[in-house]
Amino acid sequence: MFLKQRSISTGAELRGVWPALFTPLLHDDPRRLRNSIDYAKAKLIIDDLIAEGVNGIVPIGTTGQSPTVSPEQHVDFIRFAVEYIDGRVPVIAGAGSNSTRESVDMIQSILTSFGDMAVLCVTGYYNNPPQEGLAAHYETLSRETGAKIVMYNVPARTASYLEPETLLRLADDRNIIGLKQAVDFRNLGKHREDTIAVIEKTKGLDFGIVSGEDDGVFAMMELGGNGVITASGTIAEASRLFLKLVAAHQAGRSDEAKGLQEETMAFVKLVFARKNPIPLGTFFNSPLFLPLVSVKETKGGAELEAEILKFIREKTPLLKKYHPGM
Repeated sequence: MFLKQRSISTGAELRGVWPALFTPLLHDDPRRLRNSIDYAKAKLIIDDLIAEGVNGIVPIGTTGQSPTVSPEQHVDFIRFAVEYIDGRVPVIAGAGSNSTRESVDMIQSILTSFGDMAVLCVTGYYNNPPQEGLAAHYETLSRETGAKIVMYNVPARTASYLEPETLLRLADDRNIIGLKQAVDFRNLGKHREDTIAVIEKTKGLDFGIVSGEDDGVFAMMELGGNGVITASGTIAEASRLFLKLVAAHQAGRSDEAKGLQEETMAFVKLVFARKNPIPLGTFFNSPLFLPLVSVKETKGGAELEAEILKFIREKTPLLKKYHPGM
């Protein structure tokens, strides 16, 4: 029998605010090679997010240290998240790889353990496949697993970009239900025009499009998108603002939504002051697996660490519990 869980099966359900869950670690390996996952801390993070009313949670994405957790930890943490969330909100599991075979195996393992579950799959990083390879990658994931797939287009991290023609081809696949679009659609240029074209041309399909840029949620919704999968939103107080932003925009209060986007920037600037999820390690008092290091170990990091801790003391009371003596 599968664990009690909720996921999504249609593009229409990919909407609102979906925090990309941070994976906290114990300080049990000073080498930062084989740390255990801090499940007690993860429970607190999840409870705070659900209390805010998030639409769903995404474990083991980039924010969840997906490139560096072990394969066993990857599946174990998804199992934990599904079990602990216990159907309170839907879950989309991170299951991307630059190896199609590896991603197929990972998705099949997830489906075997949990039943039907939507998965978030990134494009092919490092090996940088051509458009034909990207299309074949997602079509193979669909054919081999039958899972509901949300594509993740993030060229700044992958050097791999899903062109509109490829996205439209893939949107016709009944198992490919959505897109996390992490490109610069806020400013005039190719990525904005591409995003507009995909949103317009998929209106008749069951295909949801959300922002993958925390500073672009308002812009995405202005273009016709449906919300955000957010790294900053793993901090409950940030998700509170994103939820208000989405609600205001859906109610037609565009100026209010724009103002709320500005309010989120205090979080976004700190969370992305170093490569995600480095600052979140400081926010949640957690080590990171190498080759990521702590904020303090980066150039100018002592000042940034002090700024983050000051922000926690003054702006994020829910995070004080992760910092003994604060």
